[in-house]
Amino acid sequence: MEGPLQHRFSLVVATLGRVEEIERLLVSLVAQQRRDLEVLFVDQNGDERLAPLLARFSSDIDIVHIRSTETGVCRARNRGATAARGAWLMFPDDDCWYPIDFFRSLDTLIASVPADIYSGRPTDEDGRTIMGRFAGDSVTLTRDTVWDTLMEWIVVVRRPVFERAGGFDMALGPGSGTIWGAHEIQDMVLKCLETGATGRYFPTLNAHHPEDHGDRRTLDHAQKMYRYGAGLGYVLRRHGYAMRRVLPELLRPLAGIVVHGLKRDWAMARRSRHLFLGRLQGWRTAPPRKAER
Repeated sequence: MEGPLQHRFSLVVATLGRVEEIERLLVSLVAQQRRDLEVLFVDQNGDERLAPLLARFSSDIDIVHIRSTETGVCRARNRGATAARGAWLMFPDDDCWYPIDFFRSLDTLIASVPADIYSGRPTDEDGRTIMGRFAGDSVTLTRDTVWDTLMEWIVVVRRPVFERAGGFDMALGPGSGTIWGAHEIQDMVLKCLETGATGRYFPTLNAHHPEDHGDRRTLDHAQKMYRYGAGLGYVLRRHGYAMRRVLPELLRPLAGIVVHGLKRDWAMARRSRHLFLGRLQGWRTAPPRKAER
């Protein structure tokens, strides 16, 4: 059941260190002109920097301010989800924002293509795909398609489905305290699919986020790639993917080491090396859950 109209969608925002970006997110949500949204901010700041901003918007949108001393984006999302009242959960990044027609588009999809999970494509405000490669056509979410159809802040999931799957794996993602620093959304959706849930991806369902224009040649970036790679290896192992799926993820960065080394581009060779080692170590250290069916 959809539940009370005023709580159809619960948006759980894990946040640390940002204020101006939160204001942009709230402006975009107020512009939706909806009374069926609640926004739950899981505030990990340890101070009151957000309080004045949230108070200013509280008459325009239903806001729940949850203060947390725990670290980790997945811990924060799970905590916020336990307080949610909506039939549907979303997990916006604290620096993303939504186009004015986002929820109208989502309503149309929910009414016309029944599913338990909906996902969309990240874009800039001109509609250009950002933050990686994403499928150009609408597809069903499966073990094979979750890799180019999911971004945390454009995934909408029925709350009972999320709860039945156990929520986010707190060993994954930024702030987890582990090497497994990414791919928490693939893990969560895969767990939902394993319970029998259904999902659909629509490239026409868009939301926005700043692009990462950081220098890919730095040691910091290489270390970030290690954590991202470790997260991928972890998820592949946890969900029992066969070696025919795992090996290409190891061979590609190995090839990158060779190619960049031949060009004497040592910074990019280092990046490929960190990516390879992260994927390998993530796969080696993750406890398996099941063999691929």
